[in-house]
Amino acid sequence: MNKNRYYSLNAFFRNTFGTKVYKVSIAGGFTCPTRDGTLNTGGCVFCNPAGSEPKHYKPGMTVTEQLELATEYVRERHETDHFLAYFQDYTTTYKDVKSLEKLYGEALAFPGIRGLSLCTRPDCISDDVMDLLEDLSRETFVWVELGIQSGCDLTLMRMNRGHTVFDSEKAFEKLHSRGIRTAAHVILGFPGESRNEALSTAELVNRSGTAGVKLQNLHIIKETQLAEQYSRGEFELMRRSEYASLAADFIERTHPDIVIQRVTGEAPPRMLVAPEWAINKLAVMNRVKRELMYRDSWQGKLLGYTIEDIPSVRK
Repeated sequence: MNKNRYYSLNAFFRNTFGTKVYKVSIAGGFTCPTRDGTLNTGGCVFCNPAGSEPKHYKPGMTVTEQLELATEYVRERHETDHFLAYFQDYTTTYKDVKSLEKLYGEALAFPGIRGLSLCTRPDCISDDVMDLLEDLSRETFVWVELGIQSGCDLTLMRMNRGHTVFDSEKAFEKLHSRGIRTAAHVILGFPGESRNEALSTAELVNRSGTAGVKLQNLHIIKETQLAEQYSRGEFELMRRSEYASLAADFIERTHPDIVIQRVTGEAPPRMLVAPEWAINKLAVMNRVKRELMYRDSWQGKLLGYTIEDIPSVRK
């Protein structure tokens, strides 16, 4: 019997590459249209740029220098020589094509790099960038992670995202038409978003045809608009048990072929305002797993799938 209650990233990597593969974070000096004046200058209400910088990063470091430090750390900790170069600062398709080609190419040339993982927004993939991603996808593994965040337009407006659910749907459609693998980044626990509205995001993920989803509880980060609202007592955050319940609800409604890349996120402790329980990422992940076990539930159960429909690691 398949004992995995959701299709994990580790299982996907082992099935795809035949070995352990770990993502190593890189900062590429990107920005975002909600900060550079294209859409706005204040950014999303939950975002502090420093919150997505890799731990090893120092201003001025090249991609190669970052990879040297990051892969050494992962190699010693996890005993692997296989990595994905994970560009995660801001919107990592939001540069001119020549600059992107240089950054991505430098990463792919580094020993042990098996492909790219790129964080971006649904509205920041121009046609020429799409051409580049399509070409790269023919040559190597490319996973474009779209920050859709929510399947509710009202939530997106409150969060100052600057894009709509329709934008997310069109971005998935365009990327998939080019044969480019995608994942969806989702935040659960937005102020004012009901449980049903949050779970409508699972419906969006399912109909999008995406290959993966990343779940994260809402973090309150220092020096953000959301931190100011929180300090004024304008909303309350979920407890860990409430988040685990909502994450399990989401997983139950997610097609079993979609990789659950993660069930919780993390922020630098020095920048986290709340919730305190989010500091212990492993404890949150285990709480979600216990919730599924307590329910005797699994990924896709509410869609009519059995636990055996969840892909397991091929021998």
